[in-house]
Amino acid sequence: MPVSSTTQWSEVEEILRQRSVTDVLIPGRIDRDERVPRFAPQPVVVFVVLDEGALRLESVGGYGQLEVRLVRSVTLDDVELFAAIEEEGDELALASQGEQLFGDSWDRLRCTTVRPFTDPASKPDEGVVKCLAVELESRYWLFFDPTWTFGIKIGNAEDMRRWERSQNGSKLG
Repeated sequence: MPVSSTTQWSEVEEILRQRSVTDVLIPGRIDRDERVPRFAPQPVVVFVVLDEGALRLESVGGYGQLEVRLVRSVTLDDVELFAAIEEEGDELALASQGEQLFGDSWDRLRCTTVRPFTDPASKPDEGVVKCLAVELESRYWLFFDPTWTFGIKIGNAEDMRRWERSQNGSKLG
């Protein structure tokens, strides 16, 4: 299924408040050049899996903005990098980060706080923000930063605070 049309920020925020997060998936390639195959993450797109559908986060604008869209299912079909990887004959895979990010006792978590950050290049009416932070009911923060050299860096509350200090980010009203 192709990526949905533009999702306005207000809809994204409503979805995060109404649905539960069940996983975070990071795509990448399987490197079989070594004796033991290795997963090499390529997080230009990250999926926040919900109890119904998913949010597709993509680093856009030269890795300067985060586009957030609601999708019905996870697919990598429309990402140029992944098409090139497959053309090279390499395998694609998705790494589940849920257990690592949420802890063992959680299989779904509600968002208690949603903090989008914007700058002049952001377009909230098109679902494009600078960075996104969400606090889950486990009291754990997920911070999605698209300005990382390799794509979207997934951090925690301390990463969010460090980014705020360095970037002087402003919370979307």
